[in-house]
Amino acid sequence: MNIEELPTPCLVVDLDLLEENISNMARYCRSVKCGLRPHVKAHKSPFIAKKQVDAGALGVCAQTLEEAEAMILGGIDHVILTNMIISQNSLDRFASLRRNGDIITTVDSLEGMELLARAAVRKGVMVDVLVEINVGQNRTGVEPGEPAAKLATAVSRTKGLNFKGLMGYEGFLQLTIPEIEKRKIEDHKALAGISRSIDAVKKDGFEPEIVTSGGTGTYNIAAEFEGVTEIQPGSYVMMDHRYNMMETCGTDFKNSLSILSTVVSTPDDRVIVDMGWKSASVEYQIFGWDGMAHPIGISAKYFPGGDEHGVLKFEEGAKRPKLGDRLRFIPSHCDTTLNLYKKFYGIRGDRVEVVCPIAKR
Repeated sequence: MNIEELPTPCLVVDLDLLEENISNMARYCRSVKCGLRPHVKAHKSPFIAKKQVDAGALGVCAQTLEEAEAMILGGIDHVILTNMIISQNSLDRFASLRRNGDIITTVDSLEGMELLARAAVRKGVMVDVLVEINVGQNRTGVEPGEPAAKLATAVSRTKGLNFKGLMGYEGFLQLTIPEIEKRKIEDHKALAGISRSIDAVKKDGFEPEIVTSGGTGTYNIAAEFEGVTEIQPGSYVMMDHRYNMMETCGTDFKNSLSILSTVVSTPDDRVIVDMGWKSASVEYQIFGWDGMAHPIGISAKYFPGGDEHGVLKFEEGAKRPKLGDRLRFIPSHCDTTLNLYKKFYGIRGDRVEVVCPIAKR
């Protein structure tokens, strides 16, 4: 099948660029002797996860229990669930999943730890646990240093649980500081919380086997930070317009993901495509960026025109596409755009090589 035969709007993944991104990240991590455990929330695909593991990744990270299930049931082992699970239903599902694969999860409170332990005992499994540290994200995580060490000690003394290490994600720095040197300064301040926690845990007699941090925007900072054993970038495999604006990841990795759309109407001076709110996510505005998907190869700006339509606005004198023309767009955010679709088309050149379902949207 040729790309011109695809129904629109649809997601297209350039497999050559995807594999180049996977290879480049794996090569970098080997060069600095840091483990790589990429996040699957950017692609939700065991097909892509296998490519990452085959290139040298230790395993993968998942943000939801459903993503973790999709990976393990899809043959991808060694998963870190980087989120809290609290409800009994989710805890029992997690413990059952542990019987069928190597999966680790995180805790940030005694209450959450006790709920997890009870589920582990009910199911007769031993669960490896990371203590999550708040390094400035102010979302989840126990405070660095002594509070983290106290929770680690409690985990180690609780039946059904095994203290495995520490996690501190500096998500607030992934996309807020375009300049790499300025970002590095702020990231080192955040990662200092991990250092204090490692020292406090060691003082209490524990050696963290895993210390995980970092994302696509800080991959080449966190991976070289003393004490960090592995990083968990996700978007680097796909990339998006937000990350394109960031030094250095914006040039280190290529845009393998795009949205294919068709011009469906050209009344007067308007150009309308079949890509609206339901086909391309719109993100918040940062440092002057409009938060929209960006067209490839034409001088125009995209705006949603409803659920199923998008409007292109052109500069004076710019060449305009014709009715029926196919256009490709770089998503504003790969994670949230991919979550709108059931499948993507993997291409090499203009030929479709695979039609890949997107697991657990």
